[in-house]
Amino acid sequence: MKKRRVIMGIIFIIWSVFFITDFSLARANKSPIFAIPITIYKDGGSTEYYGLGYKVIKYVNLTVERGPEVVKIDFGTWFLRFSPQ
Repeated sequence: MKKRRVIMGIIFIIWSVFFITDFSLARANKSPIFAIPITIYKDGGSTEYYGLGYKVIKYVNLTVERGPEVVKIDFGTWFLRFSPQ
């Protein structure tokens, strides 16, 4: 019983580190580290990343002057939908 509780605690701590790291990067308008890119859209490079229980969507617009630029990054559950603008 005690061993099971320790293992569950370690798993929770690891998940928390992944979640907090990717959330902090999303707030700073940067790509996540621990989430995996699943879908890349052909609108300039917008990407959907899936993590352990969360989803990060990076919206990118393609401009003539500066090339691809990150417009915003959304962070939410796996049910978060891609909706530019």
